[in-house]
Amino acid sequence: MPRRFSLEALIDRSWEPFEVRWVENRATVEFCGNEVTVHFQEVSAGCYSLLIDNQSYDVTVGGERDLYHVNVNGQTFDVRLRDPKQFSGGHTGGEGNDDPVSVSTPMPGKVVKLLVQQGDSVIAGQGLAVVEAMKMQNELRSPKAGRVITVNVQENQAVNAGESLMIVN
Repeated sequence: MPRRFSLEALIDRSWEPFEVRWVENRATVEFCGNEVTVHFQEVSAGCYSLLIDNQSYDVTVGGERDLYHVNVNGQTFDVRLRDPKQFSGGHTGGEGNDDPVSVSTPMPGKVVKLLVQQGDSVIAGQGLAVVEAMKMQNELRSPKAGRVITVNVQENQAVNAGESLMIVN
């Protein structure tokens, strides 16, 4: 079954949307009006071999949260990502708002650790859960100070992009 997620990347001071759909070791990426098919193989944790238009690339990826350091054939790029749903006009809640905020993951993955429980008080930026996606662990942080009112997942549970993991009020 194909997996799919949408994110935005910071390119030359502007956020550009992109979409990734993948099945097994092949991904289709739509970015800046172009679509490209990427065949990839994980060589080791965070290290990949990519084939794009019959050209080979050695890629390593490191970083956390929304800032990644991507090395492509010896050249390093800092890549910032964000979930467009968290910054769209339809988003409700957030810092300085009394509305509940749903915390979700931008990519499909697996919850490897819950850092809080229902009823816990949290501060803005506090870690809530660790989700592993594409062999990288990402800590999801609280978008505001408040209390965890609902936890919708368990450790070792698979989650989809955009799925609500918990709600902070």
